[in-house]
Amino acid sequence: MKKIDFRKSKARGADLSQVGENKIEICYSSRGGGITLEGAADDPEKRYLIGYIEILEEHSLPLMLRFFTEKNEDTEKVYIRFVLLPGLKTKVCFELNCVDCREGTLDRPAGMLKQVVYGVRTRREDVKKIELGIKEAYHDVRIRLEDFYVSDEKPSEFSLPPKKLVDRYGQWKPKEWPGKIRGDEELASAMKANEGEAIYPFAGWDRFGGDTSRKLTGGTGFFDSVKTKDGRWHLVDPDGYDYFSMGVCCVRPGQEGDITGFTGNLETVPEKGNEFLEEKKHPWFDHSIRLYDYGRANLKRVYGEKWKEKWLKITGHILKSHGINSMGNGSEPAFFQEDNKMPYTRQLSGFPVTDINIFRDFPDVLSPQYAENSRKFAEQLREWKEDKWLIGYFLRNEPGFGFIADIAVANEVLHNPEMTYCRRGLISFLTKRYKIIEKMNMAWDSAFSSFSDLEKPIDDCMGAYPASEADLREFSRFLVREYCRIPSEACRAVDPNHMNLGMRWAKMNNKDMLAGWEYFDVFSFNCYSIDPEPDMDFIISAGIDRPLLIGEYHCGALDRGLPATGLKGVKDQTERGVMWRMFVEKTAANPCGVGAHWFQYQDEFCLGRFDGENYQIGLIDICMQPYREMLDAIRTTAGDLYDVKNGDKAPFLKMPATIPMIG
Repeated sequence: MKKIDFRKSKARGADLSQVGENKIEICYSSRGGGITLEGAADDPEKRYLIGYIEILEEHSLPLMLRFFTEKNEDTEKVYIRFVLLPGLKTKVCFELNCVDCREGTLDRPAGMLKQVVYGVRTRREDVKKIELGIKEAYHDVRIRLEDFYVSDEKPSEFSLPPKKLVDRYGQWKPKEWPGKIRGDEELASAMKANEGEAIYPFAGWDRFGGDTSRKLTGGTGFFDSVKTKDGRWHLVDPDGYDYFSMGVCCVRPGQEGDITGFTGNLETVPEKGNEFLEEKKHPWFDHSIRLYDYGRANLKRVYGEKWKEKWLKITGHILKSHGINSMGNGSEPAFFQEDNKMPYTRQLSGFPVTDINIFRDFPDVLSPQYAENSRKFAEQLREWKEDKWLIGYFLRNEPGFGFIADIAVANEVLHNPEMTYCRRGLISFLTKRYKIIEKMNMAWDSAFSSFSDLEKPIDDCMGAYPASEADLREFSRFLVREYCRIPSEACRAVDPNHMNLGMRWAKMNNKDMLAGWEYFDVFSFNCYSIDPEPDMDFIISAGIDRPLLIGEYHCGALDRGLPATGLKGVKDQTERGVMWRMFVEKTAANPCGVGAHWFQYQDEFCLGRFDGENYQIGLIDICMQPYREMLDAIRTTAGDLYDVKNGDKAPFLKMPATIPMIG
């Protein structure tokens, strides 16, 4: 163990106070800044950085642990972004070997919210400086650090101070806001106020939410797409009417919250055997977690054993009466049944994998195993292939390898020490192109003795031989195309009726990642930006000629309920409504835009879901109270939707008042 001496820390964009060897208070500028943790990078054998952090504000705070390869560098090579709850002295632990970027999301102790790794793959021994700081905030922010050290051993104990943070309804206890529920009668009154019929408010909409004034095809009995003579892409519903998918993800009762390690922070602790308490293995990491669903418990508190039936009716009324016409990813299967229909999308489960991955979750796509697992993967479509309410299926969500900026998969093939099928394919590709090694050496400015030298791992081929980049990027595009083609063709063989909605890519910053689009009926991507236009333009400029569906977007605010905004922040609930209108209408006005799905229906749990997200992003809160400002905006956009889509009305273009994200 080696202690960090805060007296040696250097500040950037920060004022330091109460500076001692083991304790320090920092006021970061709203423009961003950091302090160095002197000595933390000195010994590559020390795997963990451990200490205590307390956020001295009323809201959560995103922090960044930055890794630099030179002490005088201004730009980090890798960073971990994480969030802590406010007013809670929290023990943190960072895995310093994460700089190899093989994992995108890291495990976390209680009180430490989602940890995500960003940057360029770096060797641990090349890290020369580590800095703890923030990117930006909407005001100067204060934190306290205590007892930081590096060690080759991970702590086994991460207890939290017993400060009460959650009330009996699952609401954030330290904060007050209009509409906060204070008793069972208020809860019942709030829920019952939202009962009503589940019908669309527009006479011109058909049962699917399509526009009956615009018949685009004869109808196939299933959802389809068409490009009209004016160059606009459209979805069409099973009866052939123009259909824009204005949807919401995760429409389901409640929201599981991770209460692991938080027992002392709950006003009431659910007892073992509670029907809404579940203990299970973490979906990503090798340990168990305790999940409790306050939302479902609140429904049962009001409606008793018929709570699920009531939830379905109330939710159908809230959504349909405001013009929502689609169920986005991760929604309640009961909405797909005969007595409660709404058009929906589904994501297939268990995307095909291989025993050896190339990098992160990118499989060995040239292996027979990938092809065989793709055939098995496609079989699940047999259950839905005759369902006319299914808009289409997503193959998966946000491939993890795509988060690495400017990644070249073929470069990772050579970095990986295994003799993968992708490696064999790359060597064959280069052998056919150059015939003899001397020609490749001349082209790459390299000195390989034979093509068999490529069977050995190369740490960073494009870095060592910059002239190799063109070949490696070409082969990377081929691999990404195969990644898309093989499962897509397997799915088409099982289900020729429904549209393949693609991969729900997360980052629109690398055109190599767009390869394989021709195997999709619709190109889907998640867009956590205030304005969808730049990402849509990026895709269209890459030559993709497909309808574009935005699988996720959102924003949150701090004026109600939770201590975190989400991946985009705005000033208040009114501005959330402004963002909805602007975002959806800009998407609809784009000639390729055919849908946008908000993430998500209900706020996340204030202490975090299974991975630590705790965002104020719902159309309703944990007590099932709608955010009226949002619903009013949704209803207004729905009324204009098809006129905007077809160029008969200008889209709403006002930008919302934003704040830096807390998430």
